[in-house]
Amino acid sequence: MKYGLFSDVHSNLEAMTAVAAAMKSEGAEEYLCLGDLVGYYANPAETLDLIESLRCWKTVLGNHDAACIGKMDLTRFSAPAAQAIRWTQTQLKPHHFELLLSLRYREEIGEIQLVHSSPLECEEWHYMTKVEDLERNFRHFQGFICFFGHVHKPFIAEQKIDGSVKILEETETTLRKDCRYIVNVGSVGQPRDGNPQTCYVMYDSDSKKIAIRRLDYDHATTSKKTLEAGLSDYLAQRLTTGK
Repeated sequence: MKYGLFSDVHSNLEAMTAVAAAMKSEGAEEYLCLGDLVGYYANPAETLDLIESLRCWKTVLGNHDAACIGKMDLTRFSAPAAQAIRWTQTQLKPHHFELLLSLRYREEIGEIQLVHSSPLECEEWHYMTKVEDLERNFRHFQGFICFFGHVHKPFIAEQKIDGSVKILEETETTLRKDCRYIVNVGSVGQPRDGNPQTCYVMYDSDSKKIAIRRLDYDHATTSKKTLEAGLSDYLAQRLTTGK
């Protein structure tokens, strides 16, 4: 099966439109979404409609999604993020809330695990950014590979049969059948690795080939909409720098 995986869209319609077209052109047979469909930017309803049109096989709940439906306290967010969530709540229709309410913290498809933040206490929204975080989390899921989002920085982490863990330098590789993997699929809507290009992942579960993809999109339009909606200029500026 050839999967298109994406996460942390954050109501960025321009980025999601580009990613949806790219995944389709690469022959994605199924789509998997790792959460944070909303938050930050100015097209929450339109972005949710676009994601719904992909008919994703599985979608998990992100922390911004949880806050939007009252499952997470806004005091845990920065001021710009909390403002964006409150604004988003005024923009969504009942069926959008129903979609977010239907999402779970964790999903599985055979050897694939899907979470937004981490396999360990996924409802607590931990961050996996260091090798020691990854080592701990490999013990908290079964199967070959776990995909996640949340940190907005794509990478492939490999655990060898002896238990040692490293982050691979490659962004496109064939996974080894005698290893296990944790993969961050990056962020569609707000990259934070210094690269402003939108991000997604393609994974072929038969050949075990995986690729982190980067793609240009019209972030100037997203920034303009952000300011016109009265949202934070800080959020708008992040799109230019990718930080």
